[in-house]
Amino acid sequence: MMFNYSITLYSFKNWEKLEKTLENLKQCDIKTLEIIGEPDLLDVKDTNEIINSFGFSVSGVTGIWGISNNSQLPRNFLTQDTTCISYAENYVKKCIEMCSFFGGKTFNICIFADPYFVKFDKNHRVVPERKKSLLCRKLTPVFFKLSEHAKDYGITLVLEPLNRYSTPYCNHAKNALDICLHVGHENFALMLDTFHMNIEEDSIEKTIIYTKNYLKHIHFSDNNRKMPGFGHIDFKKIIDSLSKIQYSRVITFEPTFVTGSYLNKIKKSLNYLNTL
Repeated sequence: MMFNYSITLYSFKNWEKLEKTLENLKQCDIKTLEIIGEPDLLDVKDTNEIINSFGFSVSGVTGIWGISNNSQLPRNFLTQDTTCISYAENYVKKCIEMCSFFGGKTFNICIFADPYFVKFDKNHRVVPERKKSLLCRKLTPVFFKLSEHAKDYGITLVLEPLNRYSTPYCNHAKNALDICLHVGHENFALMLDTFHMNIEEDSIEKTIIYTKNYLKHIHFSDNNRKMPGFGHIDFKKIIDSLSKIQYSRVITFEPTFVTGSYLNKIKKSLNYLNTL
């Protein structure tokens, strides 16, 4: 089974000009990009022209969550500050509209909280599952409303569980799946990320299989956040699991440790995956 690979432009943020990145990526067997989720900073028309000039398509938008140097407020949904919630909602709406403009299909949502909610086991950064579930289910109305907005633009919102060192809420696929079931909207689904799964899931491959009906997007990076094949995650089992559920959507690479030699590393990683 052949997969369609994409890569996040966020991985190359502040490293070099977009044209240089696209020129390099053109040499790899990657034809699709995931745009940085900063709609207030991005000149969408100019960026779209540059991307089209290199013959790339766009798969979706990478949400930039929590505290960002580019945002006026924390992009948190678990907060008592209604202004902050409205800000996060508007951020999602802008990203949905930007995603549609580029012809993308997905935008990922991550759940962060303000200090009022962050009361957890300091050693292990764990919130009791029942408390976590009750708090996150309170987000059902806002997520449903945003899903309606996403539907108007043909975009699917995908909820991404993050590891406990990023946020103590929505860490497992089960947490995200529970929220998806409560939202109950066709444009609200699940996204998985192999880096976070390596920390939180008992079995990456089993998680892929039991979430198959809601799995609409996935990010690939190794346990060290490098490209697949440069760490110890068993991507053979992951590829087998995705083939088993007949996953036909985009797989996006999200390496965060990009250096000047990234082109050779991407090529080597693609060769590695192709052997699987």
